[in-house]
Amino acid sequence: MVGPVAARALRSGARGLVRAVFERSFYASLGTQWICIGSVSLGAGPLNLLCAPWHSVRAMHPILRVGDAVGVHDGELNAGDFRLPLHTVQLWRLEPTCIWSKASLARGLASFADALPPRLPDEGLACVLQPAGTHNLVTPVLNAARLPIRYLTQLVEEAATGLDADIDAERIAPLLGLGPGLTPSGDDYLGGVLVALSLIGQTRLRARLWQALEPLLVHRTTEVSRAHLAAAAEGFGSAALHDLLHAILSDATDKTSAGIAAVAAIGNTSGWDALAGAIAVLQAM
Repeated sequence: MVGPVAARALRSGARGLVRAVFERSFYASLGTQWICIGSVSLGAGPLNLLCAPWHSVRAMHPILRVGDAVGVHDGELNAGDFRLPLHTVQLWRLEPTCIWSKASLARGLASFADALPPRLPDEGLACVLQPAGTHNLVTPVLNAARLPIRYLTQLVEEAATGLDADIDAERIAPLLGLGPGLTPSGDDYLGGVLVALSLIGQTRLRARLWQALEPLLVHRTTEVSRAHLAAAAEGFGSAALHDLLHAILSDATDKTSAGIAAVAAIGNTSGWDALAGAIAVLQAM
């Protein structure tokens, strides 16, 4: 299965390099586009090319190294000694936007709050999902994120009333590259914001935010994070995030707990961080 952004990159004759190698996946750049190749355990997403069964070796490191050549030739992806036929690839498609109302969203958010586990990760931005005053956690990441998060919430609230306020990118910029990892927490939070804006029809605000922030990314965050943010600017996030947000919007309470677990399994805190951004948008509505 291939995500829509990865599918565009996998054109015949495309060439690039292996950029990062993990136990069950690796990132490659084809031209200027980063994609992620791995097992189905990664879950569907815009940059992902998934295959099952996955390679029989325990880890990718023995057969792939950063800097190995990558190319697409005769319907096959070649990366170092790794070969992946593309003839049977299927395109992952987003479900159509669900029917929702402010009443169903309010009920869905209440069900989501009830289904949250009592303990959320201390790392990243997950704890902002808890009601104000219910946690006393203080970290450098949280301190740096508070004012940008407040400003983003204000922008969404204004857009919900039909206002198109000017966007001051420098007030959001502290989120860019905030936190450790290939996709830092602040970037994942912004990705969740962009995806949620798409789902509720606020595509104008999504486009304006991206126009304001994109020029800042090259000096403030990682290449792979920029690729994920660019996908989010098109409305694409992980399948798990989309499924959970659909459940919240339509008040499908029977899917909420499983949806939270699926999002929580993404990365170290990436799923939680993206969810925090998305929920902030839905609450602001």
